[in-house]
Amino acid sequence: MRGLPGPTPLGHLKYFKGLLGDPYDALLRLHQEYGPVCDFGFGSNHYVMMFGAEANKLLLDDSPKNPRFLSRDVLSLLIPVVGSCAMVVSDGTDHRRRRSLVQPAFAYRRLQRYVPIMVEEIHRMFAAWPPGQTVDAFTAIRSCIRRIAIRSLFGDRLQEHTDHIGRELETALKYINRSPFLRFDRDLPGTAYRRAVAARRRVDDLVRAEVEQRRAEPGERADVLDALLGSCTHAGDRLSDLEIRDQVISLIASGYDSSSAAAGWAVYALLSRPDVYARVRAEVAEVAGDEELTHAHLESMEYVGWTIQEILRLYTPGVLTGRTAVADFEFGGHVVRAGTKVLYSQYVTHRLPSLWDAPLAFDPLRWDKSAPGYREPEPYSWVPFGGGYRHCIGFTFAELELRALIAELARGTDLALSGPPIQPVGVATMWPKGGVPVEVRSIRPRRSALSE
Repeated sequence: MRGLPGPTPLGHLKYFKGLLGDPYDALLRLHQEYGPVCDFGFGSNHYVMMFGAEANKLLLDDSPKNPRFLSRDVLSLLIPVVGSCAMVVSDGTDHRRRRSLVQPAFAYRRLQRYVPIMVEEIHRMFAAWPPGQTVDAFTAIRSCIRRIAIRSLFGDRLQEHTDHIGRELETALKYINRSPFLRFDRDLPGTAYRRAVAARRRVDDLVRAEVEQRRAEPGERADVLDALLGSCTHAGDRLSDLEIRDQVISLIASGYDSSSAAAGWAVYALLSRPDVYARVRAEVAEVAGDEELTHAHLESMEYVGWTIQEILRLYTPGVLTGRTAVADFEFGGHVVRAGTKVLYSQYVTHRLPSLWDAPLAFDPLRWDKSAPGYREPEPYSWVPFGGGYRHCIGFTFAELELRALIAELARGTDLALSGPPIQPVGVATMWPKGGVPVEVRSIRPRRSALSE
């Protein structure tokens, strides 16, 4: 990769914080100093960084049958959580087969059934927030979204194991959210890697037992696990039990981690902008009033939808992700060689002045097509869920969760931020550092509870 711009070996010291797991300023500075493509890292953690919508299009707008880029080599860092057979770390025919078998579980009509579960769990969370005290909304939301994910995947039978699954996955998720320059992926006594793998194995034992029980006692439970167990191609091909377990755990983990990160940032963004929050409240009151929230209500909330798009732009859970090049390719006037690990950054793309007017401003109205001066986003300039044939399979579920949370937050709580502005932390997922502490001024009881 001779000729690629990038810092010298000594110049990497400028990015020391980024190497140690604080990548945000480092990523922006790399783009500012070297442009849309640069060489970064060393040894087994040597990468080519590519920034902007054109880079995203090149990497994401790929052919599923003849891909120019593969995922497993770079994303194998996730295996301690998701397992070796999860879709996210699969390539080629394995990926196409697994995606075709998992896709029916996320049919739009099926997902609508989960709105009552979302609403119930959100109100359960609010009920535990004592007025007059300060709570960490991020920690509470992580528990809430974990319960939603597990009930939607398994139904109510494994609900009693929710906290146990959360504790185990938290161990594994904290490990994979480290900087790759600080990881030691060796299964040796006392290592964080061994603790992460052991924690994930204990979750796998629970899922295995549930899969075995369902096979022994078939029945209609209408959840995602049922859909995975029943999924079948025209040729009679089905997911193996190992594949099912890995898909289930990866779905729990992504829902628990990415969705809760976005939801935590949503609380922070709304409480930071009273004007935006006031418009959200007004729309929720107009659309739903005091009625029990339904899927139809959520779909009708246009301004809430714009707000979510803006949250996912400025606070997208994904910081950067990548692929491995199958063959040489050219980008930005430079040749990148086959076998190179190539990373793209949602975080940087969503902050580029060339793509977004006032990119650091939180402005839901930038998504209003009827607004004067509306600017149509360029293709692949907004990529919170990736794109192309590897587009996140659970994106509709994640957006429904965010809509439900924001709507119920707006009409059911009176909160205020407590403490200084919140900074991001994490490499695989952007978490709010130190959580989202909020002062609970009041909680409005759920209307259905008042009528009982």
